[in-house]
Amino acid sequence: MFVNGENIKIKTSRSSGPGGQNVNKRSTRVQAWVNINDLDISEAKKKKLRIKLAHKINEKDELETESDEERAQEQNKDRAIEKLNELIEDALHEDKPRIPTGPHQGSIEERLHHKHLRYQKKKSRREAKSVGVEEHHKTI
Repeated sequence: MFVNGENIKIKTSRSSGPGGQNVNKRSTRVQAWVNINDLDISEAKKKKLRIKLAHKINEKDELETESDEERAQEQNKDRAIEKLNELIEDALHEDKPRIPTGPHQGSIEERLHHKHLRYQKKKSRREAKSVGVEEHHKTI
């Protein structure tokens, strides 16, 4: 968990999401910001965050997200913090490098089978052509 209640700024406002008449009376929408420099990660990871999440970072170097999916402010606050953590985790995740492998036996056999079919087709064309040439020479 990268973000906790200490290094996060929260702002609430009226939501346009679910809630019926309640949506007009209570501020259930939650916006959450965390400054990249306040995160307890290395400078290299902070740099990686700034690159990968550039579209979500404002001019104050803060990562921003919001939630208005739930009817209750507290649930939206938890969801916004969860979104921040997911964004950071996904940005810092590195896929394992792919280890290239050779073709499997089935694909090798299939390739050779199609190759043999093309060979048979072309061979039959040559035979038909040579028979036609011999008949032509006999008539001359």
